[in-house]
Amino acid sequence: MVAWVRRGSDAVRVVVGWWPRLYFAGPLEVLAEVERVLGERYVVRRVVKKVLGTGLVDALEVETPPSEKRFLADFVEERWGCRGIRVYNVDLPPAQEFLYSHGLAPTAAVEEKDGMLYAAEDLGKLFYDISFLRVAFLEATVDSATPFPRFTHPIKNVKVVCGGEEIVLDGGEENVLTGLTRLLDDLDVDVVVTCGGDSFLLPYLRYRARVNNVELRLGREEEPRGRSRGFSYMSYGRVYHSYSGYRLCGRLHIDVDNSMLYRETGLHGVVEVARVARLPVQDAARYTIGRCMTSLQYHQAFLNDVLIPVECGRPTCMTGKELLRADRGGWILDHQPGVYWNVGELDFHSLYPMLMLKHNISGETVNCRCCGGEDIPELGYHVCGKWRGIVPRAIEEPLRRRLEYKRLYQEGGDKVYKARADALKWILVTSFGYLGYKKAKFGSREAHMAVCALARDTLLRSVKLAEEHGFKVLHGIVDCLWIWRRDASEEDYRAFGEVLEKRLGLPVGYEGTFKWIAFLDSRTSPGRPVNNRYFGAYVDGRIKCRGVEARRRDTPPLVRRMQQELLTKLAEICSPRDVSQKLEECHEIFKRYLRMVYLGEAGVEELAVTRSVSGPLESYGRSVKHVEAAKMLKRAGASVSPGQSVSYVVKHGAGVPLQLLRSRDYDEEYYVEFLRRGYETVVSPFSTLLQRSWEAP
Repeated sequence: MVAWVRRGSDAVRVVVGWWPRLYFAGPLEVLAEVERVLGERYVVRRVVKKVLGTGLVDALEVETPPSEKRFLADFVEERWGCRGIRVYNVDLPPAQEFLYSHGLAPTAAVEEKDGMLYAAEDLGKLFYDISFLRVAFLEATVDSATPFPRFTHPIKNVKVVCGGEEIVLDGGEENVLTGLTRLLDDLDVDVVVTCGGDSFLLPYLRYRARVNNVELRLGREEEPRGRSRGFSYMSYGRVYHSYSGYRLCGRLHIDVDNSMLYRETGLHGVVEVARVARLPVQDAARYTIGRCMTSLQYHQAFLNDVLIPVECGRPTCMTGKELLRADRGGWILDHQPGVYWNVGELDFHSLYPMLMLKHNISGETVNCRCCGGEDIPELGYHVCGKWRGIVPRAIEEPLRRRLEYKRLYQEGGDKVYKARADALKWILVTSFGYLGYKKAKFGSREAHMAVCALARDTLLRSVKLAEEHGFKVLHGIVDCLWIWRRDASEEDYRAFGEVLEKRLGLPVGYEGTFKWIAFLDSRTSPGRPVNNRYFGAYVDGRIKCRGVEARRRDTPPLVRRMQQELLTKLAEICSPRDVSQKLEECHEIFKRYLRMVYLGEAGVEELAVTRSVSGPLESYGRSVKHVEAAKMLKRAGASVSPGQSVSYVVKHGAGVPLQLLRSRDYDEEYYVEFLRRGYETVVSPFSTLLQRSWEAP
């Protein structure tokens, strides 16, 4: 295994002798035969490991080169699988297993001894420094007359930004390519950040180097050649597109376009996930959050000598009646649409992960066969009282770190802590959904439904407790409550949050008190509430909105900007007496944006609608604007795969891709209607308030 270690100002290549391990378990007489056959070629040991649901078992541990791991697993399964031999730890990536087995984490201090690496710092500490990483942003300009550059088009120039300094390399492709290698070395770059580096830029630079017979080295040593292939996948009902990644040796490459984690949390968030989940940084940047969660679970299995099975999860069989009773999700308490004043908001911190941790919810602990522990309300399930599950073990550290990072950020305002907390939030959010995922190694549907039952019980107990303290619950969504009491102060709401936390034994956050909050109704069925669609202004001036145009990905920037301006103006309302004047001012803002559209003062980029294609273009049976725009891109030579986004401007009733626009013309009425819809969303609740002369509840 090759590791790169910083020694002072130098980055040094360290080679550690190590091979990953495979495990085989089954009848002792068959294991003896397997040991005899494999012992002629591999290092084989007898060990005792734990198989969940079975207990301690005798097993064979086999050291194997990474390139032979899958082959050896298939060979043993095919030859001895019918005689009861089972293969374990096949899916454990070698780089992750190396970090697990040596107790290491990326960017953490190490010490070298006898050709091995050992951790030289506490990996659980919150205060660590990554300022030693030198980050460079790399981009290239292609000499192309078309909006879609190809590998055959020559390089015009390359720009590198590092340490606040911008360096442009030009003067012919050979000079640019040789100069790029030398520049990265001279700057001693550790992290190369690109936009589209996986999908185009780095493979393109490699191709141009080959055409010009130039030796291009982007890492500190020669990296594997070959272009990454893209793939599409579905997560929570939405299709995404990703590239497998163009990784460098001796340097880290992060593609902003191919890393949701980097886009949301920056380098600090990526490094935090890499350290906590024991992942190489380049993998942490590109992995789905589910794969990061998997690494956490694999690490805990490794630490507790639990073998990782090939099969996923545990099959669930139940009648329709049982399913109807058990699979019910979380509680949502409908609101009465309208504007409410002086409302307090309480939010359970990471409710589902906290319930999983507190009640020991894991695939192997729910309805275990060894004991009858704690009962789950409503379902009649029980939780193991003898074994602490892999899932609770895995989420304990991220939970602890996130809560502490949130506290540090609230006290000091350091955005580094916010980035780390946000990165961990993605993992914790995924931990619940992954519990019921069909490919989860340590999950089950019963465990997933048990968490939902505990969440429902928690919310109902919270509502009852709020009513006992004289509060009225206006709305509730799974782990969040909006409560009101006449003349209640911020301290009253905060004090009740502390009571709730003490009574339920779960961390409760007081999010703030709204001067006013507007719960919206359905456009198609007026008067009918729409959950998670609201906006409001806190007494400290903050604005919170959910489910409105400003929060949607497919809203044109112009409409989003107008609605944000309207919300800022409405946030100045302090009492019902202010409503009339602020509505007039909002109407003036709306008219100003209408004039921008009618007079052509809005740029086409501000009018762009961005939507993703959910399937192959030929699979769409009817005309849809973003699909027609994608087809135009494809005819022009671009590649559009499921999950990729298309930005277009509506012109003559059709969507025209931004890259193919030849004029600033657009469909005025389409954007006027978009503006009108965004305006009415935030203004209509207050207009209704004036018409009905509503007062505070």
